[in-house]
Amino acid sequence: MPTIAARHLGHVDEKGVLVLADPPAWRAAVARHRGRDVFVTVSRRQNARTLSQNSLYWVWCSELGNYIGEPRQAIHELLKERFLPKREIELLEGQRMEMPASTRTLSVEEFSQYMRDIQTWAATFLGLALPEAGALEAVL
Repeated sequence: MPTIAARHLGHVDEKGVLVLADPPAWRAAVARHRGRDVFVTVSRRQNARTLSQNSLYWVWCSELGNYIGEPRQAIHELLKERFLPKREIELLEGQRMEMPASTRTLSVEEFSQYMRDIQTWAATFLGLALPEAGALEAVL
């Protein structure tokens, strides 16, 4: 059975007290697991993808879209489906639902790997060389 995880943002203050960003969401997530054993993990927040990564990604989506004949948003969905694992959420009463992946929550390192996978796929499968970050910055 896959692990179902909920991530909740918080801050540990100077006294070592956890201050949750959205306490009602935390309480709802905990309530869904009444009567069950759970793991609680605390980890340091990683930096999300950078603005330059995001800009290059959307240039790639546009280029791939032009090459394939699809709008860039459709390419974005295709790439997420192909290269990112789906996430599973638990609804009330133990029901589960598979959700599409999101690029918004990827760390800099995870987004870098995602982009390497896309670049390799474009070159291998489509024969298309996507621009490097330096080439984009020279044009901008």
